[in-house]
Amino acid sequence: MTRAWAIAAALLLAVLGANAASAQAVKTLHTNASLIAERSAVAPGDTFLGALKLDLEDPWHVYWMNPGDSGLPPAVSWTLPEGVQAGDFKWPAPHAIPLATLMNYGYEHQLVLPVEFKVPATAKPGDTINLSGKFDWLICSDVCVPDGAELSLTIPVQAARATDTTASGEIGKSIATMPVPLTGAATVERTADGFRVAAVDGDLAEAAKTASDIHFFPEGQEIIHAAKQQVRRGDAGVSVTLKASDYAKAGDQPLPGIVVVKAADGSLRSWQVPAQPGTTPAGVANVPVGGGSNGAPVGFVEIALMMGGAFLGGLILNLMPCVLPVLAVKAAGLVHTAHDPKQTRAHGLAYLGGVMTCFAAVALVIVGLQMAGQQVAVGFQLQHAPIVAFFALVMFALGLNLLGVFEMGTSLMGVGQDMAGKGGVSGAYYTGLLAAFVGAPCVGPFMAVALGWALTQSAPVIIAMFLVIGLGMAAPFVLLSFTPVMARLIPKPGAWMATFRQVLAFPMFATMLWLLWVVAGQTGANGALVVLAGAITLGFGIWLATKIGGKLPGRILAGLVILTAFVAPSIATAGIKAPVAGETLAAEAGAEDWSVDRVSALRAEGRVIFVDFTARWCVTCQVNTAVAIDSAKVREAFARHNVAFLVADWTNQDSVIAAALAEHGRAGVP
Repeated sequence: MTRAWAIAAALLLAVLGANAASAQAVKTLHTNASLIAERSAVAPGDTFLGALKLDLEDPWHVYWMNPGDSGLPPAVSWTLPEGVQAGDFKWPAPHAIPLATLMNYGYEHQLVLPVEFKVPATAKPGDTINLSGKFDWLICSDVCVPDGAELSLTIPVQAARATDTTASGEIGKSIATMPVPLTGAATVERTADGFRVAAVDGDLAEAAKTASDIHFFPEGQEIIHAAKQQVRRGDAGVSVTLKASDYAKAGDQPLPGIVVVKAADGSLRSWQVPAQPGTTPAGVANVPVGGGSNGAPVGFVEIALMMGGAFLGGLILNLMPCVLPVLAVKAAGLVHTAHDPKQTRAHGLAYLGGVMTCFAAVALVIVGLQMAGQQVAVGFQLQHAPIVAFFALVMFALGLNLLGVFEMGTSLMGVGQDMAGKGGVSGAYYTGLLAAFVGAPCVGPFMAVALGWALTQSAPVIIAMFLVIGLGMAAPFVLLSFTPVMARLIPKPGAWMATFRQVLAFPMFATMLWLLWVVAGQTGANGALVVLAGAITLGFGIWLATKIGGKLPGRILAGLVILTAFVAPSIATAGIKAPVAGETLAAEAGAEDWSVDRVSALRAEGRVIFVDFTARWCVTCQVNTAVAIDSAKVREAFARHNVAFLVADWTNQDSVIAAALAEHGRAGVP
C-alpha cells in the first residue's frame, strides 16, 4: 500500500510539474507571453534552461541584443528564491528587418529567449522553485509600443532529473540557431568607406554554398545598418563588405559580430565572428551572394503598386498648400499661350521638363547622401536656411517682375495678340522647376507610403519613384496643354491680361512671406532680418538697372548689387545659430519639445501622449495644426484627459526626428 501511494504521489508530482513548466500564457498588447522550461522537475544542484516565449502578432517584431538603428531588446528583472541563479539571455540568430530608411535587427512571429538557471545543492526533494520576473520589451510595426508582463513558473524539486517537457523542443530550436564559435580565423580590413569582414571556417563555408541569404550583424554601432552588404563566398569562408558609420573610429579596430546564414528552406545557422584587424584571407571572396542585402527581393506587383501610389500622390500634390502659390504662375502661362496650340504644347513640355529635372535632382542628392552614409528624407532641401533664404528672394523678384517693375528676357508685358506670340518657354521650364522644388516636401496621402518604401530600395528604384511623382504632378498641366478645347475656355487676349499678371504678383509675395517665416524659425529674428535686407538690396539693384543699365558699366554695377542681394543672405544665414527654445514651434503652440527621453518619461507616468510631427516649411502641417489641433475643443480635451502635447519640430535637420519618422514608415512630414 505504501508503495502504491508512493507511485501515485510521484505521478501527481510529475503532472503538477509538467503543468507548471508549461505555464499559461499572458496576453499583452500584441503578444502571448509565457515563461517555459525544458524539464518538468529539477534535482538539487541541477542546471537547466528556461525561456521567455513571445508569440507575436503579424506584422509586429521585437529586437535582438543590438537592435540596429532603433529599438530596445527585451529585458528582465528576476525575483528568485534564495540560492537560485539566473544567467543572461541566450540570443538566437536575428533577422534583418528593413523599415523605411532604417535597418532593425530582431524577431518576427515568435521569439524563444533561453536563460540558464542553477538550482542550489541545498534544495530538497519536495520543495518547489518559483521563477518570477518582470519582463519588458519594445514591439514595433509601423509604430512602436512599450510592452511587458510579469511572468512566473513553479518547478518542483525531486531526487532525480525529470523528463523533458514539450517546451524543450521549442527551446532546442532556438538554441540551434544561436551563434557557435568560429573554428577558423576572422579578420576585419579597413576599406575606403568602411570594413571588409572575413570569416574562415569549414562549416560556415559549406553552409554558404547553398545559402539564400548571408548577413553580418555587428555587436555595436560601427556600421551603417541600412547600407547594402556586399557578400562574397569562397571555398574557405565568407567576406562581407560594410559601410562605416559616424560611430566608427579612425584606423584599424576590432569588429565583433555574428554571421547568419539562411538556407534555402528558411532555417538559420550562425557563427561568432570576433573579427580582429588583418588582411582578407585568400579563398573567402570568390562568388557574389545575391541574398546579402537589406531584405527580400522586390516583386513586380509591389513595385507597380508603389509606383501607382507615387503617381497618384504627384497628382494630389497639385492641390497641396505647398504648391498652390506657384499655381498662379502656371495660370499666367496658360493665359499667355492658350490661343497658340503649338506654343501651348511647347510650354507644357517645358513645364514637364522643369518638374522632372527637380525631382530627378532631389532623387540623385538623396541617393548620393545615402551612399555617403547620411540619413535623409523628403523635405531636406528646405531644412537649410541658406536655400530657403535664396528662394524667398526669388519669390520677391518674381513678384516685382509680375508687377512690371522690371523685365526678364523677352517681354511678358505685351497685351492683345502680341502676348501670344512671345517666347516664354524657358519661363515655363523654370515655373515647373520652382513648383516641384516647393512642392516636393509636402508628403501627402499615397505618396507617404510609397516614398517610405522607396527610400529602402536600390538607387534605380529611388530615382524611378521620384520621376513617377514628377510625372503625376506635371500630368494635369501637360494634359491641358495638349487639349485644344482648353483655348475656348479662356477669354480672348486683351488689356485685362496686364492687370491679371499684376494680381498674380501677390501670391508670390505671400510665398516670400511664408519662406521668411521658415527662415525665422531656423535662424531666429536675425536671419529674417538678413533676408529682408537682401530684399531691399535686390530692389535697389533693380532700380539701378532701370536708371544706369543702358551702358556696360551700369549693367555691371547693377548686376553686382543684385548678385550680392542673393548671395549675401544665403551666406549670412548659414552662420546664424538656430533659435532658442522660446522661438520653436513647440513654444508657439504651448507644447513641449519632443524627445525620445521625454516620451519614455511620460510613458512611465502612464500618460497619453499626442505628438505633432511638423515643420515650418510644410504648409500642409501648418494647415493641419490650424484646422485640427490648435482649437479650444482640442486643448480642453487635452487638459481634461491629462494628455501630454509634444511637438517634433523638423524645420531644421534632426536625425533623431528623421529616425522616428522612418520608424513609422514615413519619409517626411506631415
